[in-house]
Amino acid sequence: MIAWRGDEQVLDVGTGRGLLAIGAAKCLSSGKAIGIDIWRAQDLSGNTMENTLRNVALEGMQGKVELKKEDIRSTSFADQSFDVILSLLCLHNIEDEKERDVACHEIARILKPGGTVLIADYIPTGGYAKALAAAGLAVKSSKSHLRAAYALMWIVTATKEGNL
Repeated sequence: MIAWRGDEQVLDVGTGRGLLAIGAAKCLSSGKAIGIDIWRAQDLSGNTMENTLRNVALEGMQGKVELKKEDIRSTSFADQSFDVILSLLCLHNIEDEKERDVACHEIARILKPGGTVLIADYIPTGGYAKALAAAGLAVKSSKSHLRAAYALMWIVTATKEGNL
């Protein structure tokens, strides 16, 4: 779903134990993956930055993965910071739909022109797709997939017009 060049700046939203950040980092030759989370144990058992740092070290990705405590609704990142933004099983944890829209608008703000967003969740992603489109992204797909980690996974992909 992502055509990696190897030099991307990648953001993993709600990184949890680092699955996507580590996976993305393995596709990078000179780029970097940043995983952000608010590190709440009720969202994921054992969800701590320390546990994720251990996973990063176990995979030998210390130089390619950075972790930060950030809330996707209001990040410290500059506009157009990331080539790729990924999120797996995170945004549904933002219970209020308007706040999920805020998160999608923040994703659009920090995505570079020509960049790609991929959000996967166990709830339908139509709301995410609408919010991303309202924020100016071109939604490519928002549908269910059966070949995912769960029996049914909903995935939305979108891009920001322009060139990287």
